[in-house]
Amino acid sequence: MELRLDAIENVTTELARDTIESVKSITSKPIILTNRTQEEGGLFQGTEDERVKILKENAPLAEITDIELNTESKLRQSVIDNANRTIISYHNFERTPAQECLQTIIDEAVQLGGIPKIAVKPNSTEDTYIILRLLMENRGIIAISMDKIGSYTRIIAPLMGSPVTYAAIDNESAPGQLDVKTTSQIIKKLKK
Repeated sequence: MELRLDAIENVTTELARDTIESVKSITSKPIILTNRTQEEGGLFQGTEDERVKILKENAPLAEITDIELNTESKLRQSVIDNANRTIISYHNFERTPAQECLQTIIDEAVQLGGIPKIAVKPNSTEDTYIILRLLMENRGIIAISMDKIGSYTRIIAPLMGSPVTYAAIDNESAPGQLDVKTTSQIIKKLKK
C-alpha cells in the first residue's frame, strides 16, 4: 500500500509518523512511503529539504520508501540510508524516452541499491512496447506506461515479475490508474 505523504495537507514529520501508525493499526499490508515532488506528479508544497527530512525521518517505519532518482544525491542517500528498502523512481509526464535512456536510469537505480521504478507517458502504442521490453529484460523492476493508452501495463507488469503495481482505492492518483478491485480481478484471472 502506497502512503502518499504529499497528499496530506501541511504534512510534518510528526503528522506523517502519526498517519503511518494509524495505517499500521488497521492493516498489516506493507507500506510504500512516498513524499512526491511536484515535478514528478506530487503535491508537496514545502522546500526540498523539508520534503526529504519528512521522508527520511519516517523511512524506518515503512517497509519500502520511494525516493526520486532526480533528488540531489546527498539528500537521496540520506533517505536510502534510513530506509528498510527503497524504490528509486523516475517519472516523465511528457514522453517515453528511448529504451537505452530508460535502461541507464534502471542501471543507476540498481547501483544505488533500490528497486527501479519507471513511469512514463506514452505518445503512441509503440511507446508502451518500450516498457514491456524493459520488463522482459530486467527482472524485479517497476515499469509503467501511464495514461489510458498505457493502463494495460499496470496489469501486465506483475505478470512479468514486477514486485509492485499501482491501483487507486477510488480516485486515480496517476494518469491511467485503474481501481484496486478491477486491477486485482484481472491479474487473478490472467494468473489462472
